Amino acid sequence: MGTEITPNIYYQVLNQYQAAQLLFESIKLDIFSYLDKPTTAVEIANETGYDEQNVELLLLALLSCNYIGKENNSYCNTKIGAEYLSKKSPYYMGETILFRETMTSLYDIGNKVKYGSEKQAGIGYDFATLAEVTVPEMYATGRVDSFVSEIKTIFTDMNKKYKILDLGGGSGILAIEFAKNYLNSKAYVFEFPNVAVTTEKIISQHNMEDRVSILVGDFNTDEIGNSYDMVIASGILDFATGDLDSFISKISDALLDNGYLLLIGRYSDKEGYTQDNILGWLSGYMNGIKPPPTRNRVETALNKGRLQLVHSIQSGRFQGYLYKKAMV
Repeated sequence: MGTEITPNIYYQVLNQYQAAQLLFESIKLDIFSYLDKPTTAVEIANETGYDEQNVELLLLALLSCNYIGKENNSYCNTKIGAEYLSKKSPYYMGETILFRETMTSLYDIGNKVKYGSEKQAGIGYDFATLAEVTVPEMYATGRVDSFVSEIKTIFTDMNKKYKILDLGGGSGILAIEFAKNYLNSKAYVFEFPNVAVTTEKIISQHNMEDRVSILVGDFNTDEIGNSYDMVIASGILDFATGDLDSFISKISDALLDNGYLLLIGRYSDKEGYTQDNILGWLSGYMNGIKPPPTRNRVETALNKGRLQLVHSIQSGRFQGYLYKKAMV
């Protein structure tokens, strides 16, 4: 007897979609901020002015998805909800989640498939806002912790004057954290003009204006500086518009001999779009963002640039690779 075929997988997808919609709308309503202690629907309705009956139904739906818990007749956050979905938490990620949902939405791909779309890399993505909302994400997912742990194994003299560059660094958080740990060092963030405004604001929020500087320009065509002990390149190879060998060579030339490149990104062994990120970047790919280079292509360019792999590291949700520039 052959294997029975059912459409259950599609109903599961529908259920997951509804659960996702429920989460997004609840974040927009800021429901989780009222659930840090056991609370009833009546109390939330009184405090917010929301409809009491529908608040109760919303809470029941959240409970069914295990987004929240229940104690007697009161509802409360789970530990993870209190940590990341309540605005009272310093690790609040609600705005990050909502922005990523909007950024990666596939609602209009039907029209793009039918009629095509303007082929301009990055169009439709607000990278300035992305830089801002990913700050809590970088701390929550362990990217900052893994970065700090890594640099402390490389740069053991905490008093030395190091010079590092976060190329296309967005928020500048990694440069900021480097400067916080190495008080005599100088860090730079290279960004496009529209993103650099956000970078400057974040640097100011951390009171690091005298330690972290911004270089404004297009890293594809402009000079990026020199004599760096480390260059951080996180997720930028997808946006290198020219020859990859030349781009990697530019990075290598900017490093001191024995300097380090921290490369963060996902690279497939095959040509084309990787399964890991095609859904998240599908609308961008349809707008003209090119597929990331293959692992072999990246390694070839790195070898030509005299950059030798030291080891791979886990950088939060992403894969990182540490390279060292060989002396001539």
